[in-house]
Amino acid sequence: MLNLKQTTSTCLGLVAGGTLAFSAMPARAFSFGNDGILFKKDTMVDFMFMESHGAFKSTLSIVKKNTPTTIEAVLFKENKAAISPANDFLGLCPDTVTAPGGGCQNWFTFEGGVEYSLLLDSGVNKPVGTSGMVYSTDSLNTPTSNQAKFSTNPDGSYLIDFDDKGMGPDRDFNDFSISAKVKSVPEPTALAGLALVGGVLIVSRLRKKE
Repeated sequence: MLNLKQTTSTCLGLVAGGTLAFSAMPARAFSFGNDGILFKKDTMVDFMFMESHGAFKSTLSIVKKNTPTTIEAVLFKENKAAISPANDFLGLCPDTVTAPGGGCQNWFTFEGGVEYSLLLDSGVNKPVGTSGMVYSTDSLNTPTSNQAKFSTNPDGSYLIDFDDKGMGPDRDFNDFSISAKVKSVPEPTALAGLALVGGVLIVSRLRKKE
């Protein structure tokens, strides 16, 4: 019969093995760029607003690629165009931009197997006769064009810089900037394993007190 110490070691070993197996999944087993956003499994992404430039009031949202005009979630919204005309109409959080619930950070869980895109709508204050909507997915823009630059930071997070096209194709890619960090969604079996270990450790502590 296994004693408590052996049982605890066994449980920790099993959970560690499961965690290693999960973390050993290919780091690039997904698409996150100008071709679209697609994950094999449900995946949470942590978004952080960086800064904006421009005289337009913009809203950044998440849409599905096959229904690009239907908003799935609003990430960040400008409550005014800029702090002032200085510094190329600089906008910062929380002065001009916040997530819907307040703050400078927002999260979204992307459904596995469903392709998404980011939509920047600068329809408020935009010049008459111009389109206020641009997508991070090139093929969704009319005509097809690159309106968002994806770059990778040393910590593995992404920097996404939009060009809103409001005053023409100036290609400055500084109109709306965010960062994105892909998070792992634990498998149910891994969560169950962690709960089991937690229970064993509690029993162990109770026995030590006796």
